[in-house]
Amino acid sequence: MANKTNIYPRKLSYNILHSILNEGGLAHEFFTNDSSWGKLESRDRAFVKLLVMSCIRQNGQLNICIDHFLKKPPKPQIRTIIMLGVAQLFVLKTEPHAAIHTSVSLARHLTGESYTGLINGVLRTISRSGKKIFEATSPIDNLPPFFRKNWTKNWGESTVRQIMYLTQNQAPLDITLKKMPENSKVKWCQRLNAKLISENSVRLEPVADVTQLPGYQKGEWWVQDCAAALPAKLMRDIKGKEIIDLCAAPGGKTAQLVSSGAHVIAIDKSSKRLKRLSDNLDRLGLNAKIICSDGRNYKPEFLVDGVLLDAPCSASGTIRRRPDVLIGKTAQQILELQSLQIELCLAASKWIKSGGTLVYATCSLQREEGEEVLKAIISNPNAGLSLDPINKDEVDIFYPFNSKQNPAEYLRILPNQLVNKNSDLRGNDGFFIARFKVK
Repeated sequence: MANKTNIYPRKLSYNILHSILNEGGLAHEFFTNDSSWGKLESRDRAFVKLLVMSCIRQNGQLNICIDHFLKKPPKPQIRTIIMLGVAQLFVLKTEPHAAIHTSVSLARHLTGESYTGLINGVLRTISRSGKKIFEATSPIDNLPPFFRKNWTKNWGESTVRQIMYLTQNQAPLDITLKKMPENSKVKWCQRLNAKLISENSVRLEPVADVTQLPGYQKGEWWVQDCAAALPAKLMRDIKGKEIIDLCAAPGGKTAQLVSSGAHVIAIDKSSKRLKRLSDNLDRLGLNAKIICSDGRNYKPEFLVDGVLLDAPCSASGTIRRRPDVLIGKTAQQILELQSLQIELCLAASKWIKSGGTLVYATCSLQREEGEEVLKAIISNPNAGLSLDPINKDEVDIFYPFNSKQNPAEYLRILPNQLVNKNSDLRGNDGFFIARFKVK
């Protein structure tokens, strides 16, 4: 734990959490890009990340507890300080005097003496009487009301509860290996103390710094959730073919396509994200043509054999790894993303040769970003696309666990898919994937 007398780690915790809760910030961007991160010792970095992510994972539960002891809502700034204190009390199990003292010190540092009495009084009361209130809450309370209603309607309450229990702890680390023979995969599992859970995906315990793991610097693998590896696989045999990876950054799927022998054009509208893609490909020793462009306006020089579109989306399916992605999202934002997804699909369909393949994917649990997009594309006469069903042997353990149909028209993968398969108790990213053939 951070030194109690050092205010800087808690100030940084406050800055990150306040931005996530009130300004649309995303945790992974702070933990990878924030320059102030480098000023911390490794011990303090671990503490800040644990404290912030505890507040995010248990956000709804903490708010229920806080609201029980407040007569009126405090200013956002004060609520953030109180939440950091309550998370230390009930999630991190910090000694009450330490949690309260450091929270009051943080308030004094940020606001002067104006709110130190309030924060001291509230946290002392919560430390004495709040434990039962907090323990009476449930992980499902951490799901924002819009998503709770939407998911319960579409996937059922028991599934939603199971998904939310999966979000309570840090997700395992999945990596994708370059194509290699079976004996090499076994050796890598032994080196990483990991297990092979699908054709090229290996799962291991989360680590503080992936760059220190064997094989990272030599480009033997890249970080990628096991379910996220499916869209590229569903492009089938692409050796020697011309493939566009649309919305390609940060590059995991581009790496898969290149490793499978394709000539890849990687397109993304963010130059910053493309820099990360380029760096990743350099580390892996892989080459692709990289283009910075909005896919809706891009005009290819020639027709290609296929397009992989992992479209911008709500990312609600990544809630195990990124529990902050749902904070502040609205139904209107989902519909705006849906319009973008349809536009990108229609644009990409014009880039592909007759008989070629378009794979559409989103890491979303919203039907608006999956099944409804599929319906819009198929019913559009200008798209020139027909469904290309997905066979069970193409996706193995990720075939819909409750499906009796083979092949399936599309894949709807929920974060508890592997739990239901009894092959892993810690889940996977949620995805929607559809494959189309160009008429």
